Amino acid sequence: MGLEAKHKKTTTYTATRSIVISHNIVKEYRANQSNNQDSLVNEDVNLMPTYKDIAENGTIAAATRHNLSKSLRSKYSTSDIKSAINAKITPQSLVMDLKAETSSAKDSVAIVNGTARAMQQKLPKLQPGSGKVTMLQKATVSDASSSTHPSTKKYAVVGIALGGLLGLIISFIGVTIKNFIK
Repeated sequence: MGLEAKHKKTTTYTATRSIVISHNIVKEYRANQSNNQDSLVNEDVNLMPTYKDIAENGTIAAATRHNLSKSLRSKYSTSDIKSAINAKITPQSLVMDLKAETSSAKDSVAIVNGTARAMQQKLPKLQPGSGKVTMLQKATVSDASSSTHPSTKKYAVVGIALGGLLGLIISFIGVTIKNFIK
């Protein structure tokens, strides 16, 4: 089983970039003195699930693909990018974490940075009245995390355990048949 796991082993790389989506509270507050600035922040917080759905949408994936280099555009289709992107929001926060998972750290970084740019460009057109998208620290290859599946060690331990169990069963059956024949 350990050899099987080693043969099936794949490594994926995940790059993360955070964006903030909010209105300029001071500017909006001055423009409309009767409106409370807390309600504007609450509206932005309440719209975060919508922004998450937009970030994972095919329209943003297409815009992301457009932002990629020519070599990456030939390598990844819009549906590949859509399946690679995952957006995560934290309750009561205006920060959205964009994650891209691919088989290459460099590709993951390019896709997640392209998605952040696509959100900045396309969100105001897709959701009129949405807040401004502010991109936080750019994703880099050195910050990308990797995970390898399946674990060769776990499969080897399971293989040893199953081999031992199978050996015990065969031994038990052999002894039982031997005693039955006598």
